[in-house]
Amino acid sequence: MPSTSKDTITMAVHRLLANGASTDHPIPGLPFADDTHLGAPALETALAARPAWTRDPSRAGFVWIVHSDRHLGRIVLLYEAGPDGSGPWEWQTERPLVARAGGYWWDGTRWFRPPQLCDETTGRFEQQPVPAASTITAARLLDDPLADAARGRLHQVTDLREDTAPDTAQWLHDLALWATQRTPTDGRLPLERCVVGLTAPELAGDRLLGTPALAKIASISPSALRAYISRGQGSVPEPQAIVGGRPMWSGAVAENWAAHRRRPAATRWPAHHARQALPQGAEQIRRRLTPALFAALWHDPERRARWVLRHRTRDAVNDVAADLAYLAAEQLHDDVPAPALAELVTQAVLANLATGQACSGAAEEVLGWLSLHHPDVAERSVTAIAEQAELRFHYPRQDTAQLLRAGLSGAAITPAGTVPALE
Repeated sequence: MPSTSKDTITMAVHRLLANGASTDHPIPGLPFADDTHLGAPALETALAARPAWTRDPSRAGFVWIVHSDRHLGRIVLLYEAGPDGSGPWEWQTERPLVARAGGYWWDGTRWFRPPQLCDETTGRFEQQPVPAASTITAARLLDDPLADAARGRLHQVTDLREDTAPDTAQWLHDLALWATQRTPTDGRLPLERCVVGLTAPELAGDRLLGTPALAKIASISPSALRAYISRGQGSVPEPQAIVGGRPMWSGAVAENWAAHRRRPAATRWPAHHARQALPQGAEQIRRRLTPALFAALWHDPERRARWVLRHRTRDAVNDVAADLAYLAAEQLHDDVPAPALAELVTQAVLANLATGQACSGAAEEVLGWLSLHHPDVAERSVTAIAEQAELRFHYPRQDTAQLLRAGLSGAAITPAGTVPALE
């Protein structure tokens, strides 16, 4: 397994700092921190679907994440809190309990690649098992005769240094000390079931790809890829390892990202620069929905905790809200059967004219709506009304069309062949 770095698991504003001492699946390279001061309720209330986070009572700016599953055990991690004092959003969703190497995840039996490709038929991400994957357990690592619990360290949160660099040799001793504090009677998983990481042929160090290779597979330039990464754009996958300070990806993850980019635009949300101008009515819907959806996504804690973006900032949420508003406006615009509606309003207006009355308020409102949302359909309806009004009732075609386009006042139309002027 290639060496890991905290850089591979660092969030945009929530930095991962330590394993909790009561975790069942420690992340390699991270120090262990005492979590007994949290108390049993904080460590036992998190369910698999809804991880819980709680502020550390002894050190401001730190938050604990607790994620439990009755079969797979418990994850306890210490993060640096975000600007608003919250925990990382990735743990507020249905995230796999155990994820390693930039998103490779374990379901208790098998390892799967990071979710990147969506199955259009089910609306879920494709699950791709990792060929020849092998689980690295705590028991396997502790078979090393160099592991010495007497040299291990268990940090107090108040003494934990935020800039501690990973130390592979020291971590083995820390793991040995962590193991001595687990007893079969306390309900903890046996060490043979405590997952530390995985190995797989596609994750071997000599098979990982750097930035130039990933860019080539995605058919973009290395500079464009670096720009995507620095700006948080393009859904660039998380690297599988950091080697010599440089991100490295597996070939499978690189190919999946390229496949995602090659998918037809119709199966993905249109990018800002690729959108066509909406009709006037649909644009009004978009402008009305964007702030409403933004408020729903950003200000509602329950809803805010149920969606994920790699870079979770206010601007990023606003972009998603704009995307949702665009899609909603597009769908609402296309859902109305405009031709059938135009036929109904045409017959209604002609029925009014047959009795010497002008366009009713309801018909006028529908025609106005059509002119905003489907101007071509509205114009055909006006033309049809004017033609039929001339043929049936001898009203001048041009005057009728002009009156309808300008907006009717509800005044009666004289059957003598003239259309009354607007008031």
